[in-house]
Amino acid sequence: MDSYIRQFHERDLEVVRDLICEVIDACYPSVYSGEAIKFFKKYHRYENILKDAKEGYTIVLELENRIIGTGTLVEGNIKRVFVKPSYQQKGLGKMIMKKLEKKALANGVCFVVLQSSLNATVFYDDLGYKIVARTFIDLGNKKRLDYYEMAKKLGGR
Repeated sequence: MDSYIRQFHERDLEVVRDLICEVIDACYPSVYSGEAIKFFKKYHRYENILKDAKEGYTIVLELENRIIGTGTLVEGNIKRVFVKPSYQQKGLGKMIMKKLEKKALANGVCFVVLQSSLNATVFYDDLGYKIVARTFIDLGNKKRLDYYEMAKKLGGR
């Protein structure tokens, strides 16, 4: 599989947003309510993707000139790591995470945090992230969106 990671460009915005929604639609319904899925999609709207890309470092993973993954680092916060469902379980998410962690270290950040959906916790755990807290967002009507705050010390010290 000949893939490469490059920095996000504004022209990638629509493709990245579509990728995120595809992952949410494919992977989240078994874990989250319809209200939570709507919240995720609203949170990952165009404006937020672009804002984080401008404030931080957003990358895309390409395979055969198609974007199949993305991830963002804003200061010490890793966000928006998604890989197209048909390419998951192939080490591509790990590639994205390693690139973001390397960038964090280059920026002098030795401790990174992220918010993990319930279904991604095992992925992050395998990369050395530890659960700091289980928390939730109240969506109203007795519905909530549960997630984990996770953290990792970088640099091996």
